[in-house]
Amino acid sequence: MLENTVSLFRYMLTNVNTFHMICDRTPQIDIRKLAKMVDAIPEVFDFGGERIVTTWTPNNFGGRRQWFLCPSCDRRCAIIYRRGNGPLWCCRVCGGGRYLSETQSPRQRELHKALKIRRRLGQENAGLAFPFPPKPPGMHTVTYERIREDAQAREVEILLKDFAEMRGRSVDEVRKEFA
Repeated sequence: MLENTVSLFRYMLTNVNTFHMICDRTPQIDIRKLAKMVDAIPEVFDFGGERIVTTWTPNNFGGRRQWFLCPSCDRRCAIIYRRGNGPLWCCRVCGGGRYLSETQSPRQRELHKALKIRRRLGQENAGLAFPFPPKPPGMHTVTYERIREDAQAREVEILLKDFAEMRGRSVDEVRKEFA
């Protein structure tokens, strides 16, 4: 068992391009957030033993914007990510980064959207089996009703697709059956 784990780890280290980092779960530095926390970001600074360089570009209507230069490819980027091998920091392109939604199936993305709406309304328990959360304080009733109707329609579609898959039938056949 341990030998298999070690050989897999060696394979991952030698074939870095075949394994993608998930950007949402990787340590990162966002220059836009960093600029709000400090007075001024120097154009060159040392961070964790690696030299990080920044550059500026003019905005269309005056002012300017600061960017990181990727330590691997010198590409301008707003966010740099920590990685295990080579240069410690890289842009999403050099790291082969993917966003979590890119790795999910369409069904997982639909379920994630439905649960995100429930969390926005204050539901703490994950899952569609729980009662729909009540209107949060301060939210307009019209807004809540619109969100609730959209969310419940989305949840019905998810359940219809699951039920149709379990029965080996099309969604339209199942919809007619329950109409």
